[in-house]
Amino acid sequence: MGSLLRQPACCLLLAVLLGAFYSCADGQKLVMMPSMEEQSVFQGNSFFVSCSSSAGNVQRLMWTNPDGNQITDYKGSVPYNEIPRIHVEDGRQGNRGVDLVMENITRQDRGRYTCSANVDGVEESVSFTLLVHKLIDFQNTPAVQFLEEGADSELLCNVDGDPVPTVSWKANGGNIQYDDKYQRGSRESNLLVKNVTLEDRGTYQCSAVQLSNHISEIKNFYIDVKVHHKPLEDEDGMKEAYSFMQGRVNLTCGAVAEPQANFTWIKDDEIIVPSDTVQIFTDEHQSVLQLTVNDPDQFGDYLCKAENKMGTMERVIVLTKGDKPPTPEFKVTRADVNALHLELHARDPEMPILAYRVQYKESGNEWDQAPAVEFKKGDEYVINSLKQNTLYVLRAAAKNAAGYSDFTGTEMQRTAMARTASQQASSSKPSTTPLFSLAFVLSFFAMAARL
Repeated sequence: MGSLLRQPACCLLLAVLLGAFYSCADGQKLVMMPSMEEQSVFQGNSFFVSCSSSAGNVQRLMWTNPDGNQITDYKGSVPYNEIPRIHVEDGRQGNRGVDLVMENITRQDRGRYTCSANVDGVEESVSFTLLVHKLIDFQNTPAVQFLEEGADSELLCNVDGDPVPTVSWKANGGNIQYDDKYQRGSRESNLLVKNVTLEDRGTYQCSAVQLSNHISEIKNFYIDVKVHHKPLEDEDGMKEAYSFMQGRVNLTCGAVAEPQANFTWIKDDEIIVPSDTVQIFTDEHQSVLQLTVNDPDQFGDYLCKAENKMGTMERVIVLTKGDKPPTPEFKVTRADVNALHLELHARDPEMPILAYRVQYKESGNEWDQAPAVEFKKGDEYVINSLKQNTLYVLRAAAKNAAGYSDFTGTEMQRTAMARTASQQASSSKPSTTPLFSLAFVLSFFAMAARL
C-alpha cells in the first residue's frame, strides 16, 4: 500500500483510466446494431435491429414493444405468408442473438423497443426509439377545383405528412398573402377566397414544407381553378341573318359559361325542336340553329336562351328575307403544273356579292366528296396543291348575306405537265441555226456583187 502511494501521479492516473476502460468493456453485456438511440424511418419502409451478447451464459433474450409486451411472433413459427410485419428472427450469434424485423412500417409502430436478457446471472437491456416519418402526401386533393362567382369559396389542399407540413399558396405564379381577399380555410391547409370574381380563375399552387432534425422536404401541387359564373354574351355575336325561300341559314348563338350552359331556341313563344327543316347543333359554348326556309313565317325574331345554375343570358337574332344571289360566270385563265387560275364574276343585285365558292374534283369522281375553296370577292382566285397533268372538273357559286347561288355549269381543265431535266436543258441551249443562215445569205450576196 505504501509502495503504491509512492508511485508518480501520472502512473496513478493511467491506472485509473485503464480500470475505467476495462470496467466499461466488461459492463457492455448486450450489443444492439445499429446502436443509435433513435432510429428514423419513413412510413412504408422496412429495417431490422440485431441484439446479441458475447457472454458465455445468455438466458431469456427477447424484444419487447412500446407497450412492454414481448414480441413472440417468430419466423418459422407460422406459415411464410402469415408472418407478421413485426417479428423476431435468429440472430448471427445463435441463441445469444436475436433480430427484430419490422416490415412496411406504419406510424402506429412508433415508440421505444427494448432488448433484454439475463447475461451471466444479471438482467441487462438496451433500447431504441423508433421515429416514423411520413413523406408529404396530397392524398385526394382535386386537380381541378371550382369557385363560385360573387361568393366566398374554399380551395382544398388535403396535405398530410409527419412531421406536419407547413402550407403556403401561389396564384398564377404570384405569392398569396393572407388578407381581406385570402384567408385560411376550414382546414389549416385550405385557402378561402373572398368575393370571387372571374379574375380569380387560373393555376394555383399549394406548397407543403416539412422540416425537422430528421427530415426536410418540399412538394408542390398544382390546381386548375375555374370559376362558376352565369353565361356571358358574346358582344360580337350574331344579331341578324338573311335567307331566301328554299335557302338554308345558320343562326349562331354563343355564350361562355361555367358550368356549361343549356341552350333553348324560341320563336313566337314556342320552343323550337328539330324537324325536317330544323336542326340544332350544340357544343361547349355555342348553339347553331340551322333552318331550311320553306315558309314565309320562318322569317322574324328568334330568341336564344342560355342558362346554368348561376344565371341566364338571352339574345334575339332577326332573320330577314333577302335575295338569292345570281349564278356567277367563271372560266379558267391559266393552267400551271399544280394550280389553276380562275376568273369569277357575278352582277351585284341589291345584296352585294361577298364571296365565291369553287368546287373541284378529278374527272370521274363524285361531287359529294369533292373539295371546295371559298374566295373573298376581289381575292386572287387560284386553286393550289393540284396534281400535275390531271383533268379537273370545276363549278362555282356566288355568296351574299342571304346565302349561296346555284352552281354554274361545269368547266374542265387539265393541269400542265412538269418538264423533265433534259427538256429544260434542251430548251435553255442556245440555237446556232439563225446565225448560220444569216452568214450564208451575206456570203451569197457578196459573191453575186463580184460577178
